[in-house]
Amino acid sequence: MTNTRKILAACTLALGLLTSSLLHAQGQPLDKVVAVVDDDVIMASELSLQMQMLAGQIRQSGQELPPAEFLQRQVLEKLIVESLQLQMAERAGIKVSDEQMDQAIATIAAQNRMEPKAFLRELEQQGFPMGMFRENVRRQIIIQQVQQGIVAKRIDISEQDVENFLKSEEGRMLATRAAQAEPVEQIHARHILVETSAIRNDEEARALLQKLRAAVLKGGDFAALAKKYSDDPGSALKGGDLGWSMPGQTVPEFEQVMAKTEPGTVSEPFRTQYGWHIVQVLERRQQDMSEELLKRQAQIILRKRQFQDELPRWLKELRDKAYVQIKI
Repeated sequence: MTNTRKILAACTLALGLLTSSLLHAQGQPLDKVVAVVDDDVIMASELSLQMQMLAGQIRQSGQELPPAEFLQRQVLEKLIVESLQLQMAERAGIKVSDEQMDQAIATIAAQNRMEPKAFLRELEQQGFPMGMFRENVRRQIIIQQVQQGIVAKRIDISEQDVENFLKSEEGRMLATRAAQAEPVEQIHARHILVETSAIRNDEEARALLQKLRAAVLKGGDFAALAKKYSDDPGSALKGGDLGWSMPGQTVPEFEQVMAKTEPGTVSEPFRTQYGWHIVQVLERRQQDMSEELLKRQAQIILRKRQFQDELPRWLKELRDKAYVQIKI
């Protein structure tokens, strides 16, 4: 099929786990610790399989393979940094819901121009069990949430940064498109955020929000509950009020829930990288926001660029502060 290469690229861990079972069936002694990473360990089997997968991707791209020692060092460092992020997520109580998994798989399937069920059938036919693929997706979602939750807080876009960008050639092209834009839908909403931590896991956070939602549905004061329970300092004092927002202003998971929540109703609890939320949509309106939209789009572009610059710096800090003992 024409989508095979894309599907193979999306299933790295599934391929690794499948290869692992084959290698063990052949009796190869791969299971030994090659690195201790804080409270975790990396096994030789995992390192070997990740090297094989990377080598396969390099060959597929037509590039020349680097020396084995260099490849091993690069892959081991990648596994170390991933382990550190997954450990951070576990301490913070970050988990991935079935709904998040289904949405992520649907997105991957859409990128391959396939329906989710057909995409998963194709994986099975190529020897990639669904459970293995879902585990790979789960790990990547968790790592992404950790990065977004921490690195995003280290980014600061000033008004001067936006003005300078809009004076650039790229900014002028963006302004031309924004001037032609149709009115956008704005949503006025308020929310309650409950963060997870070492003393409050996902189940407890979700249960609390279910209780608060039930109280609102029975006539309780959403604003009063937000002031008392919300962990979002920016909105809690305002009764959870987020003001008017427009597309791209909130994280995708939050925006998706707002979009499908009718005015006057309260959503079911849902998760973002910041924790668990319930959101109450108050009203909607169509607004000519060409100027504001332009600034927002500029901020999004600049934020993405700063994120890409800041991420490797944060990962290096994380690696430097960790206890790592390499045993090979």
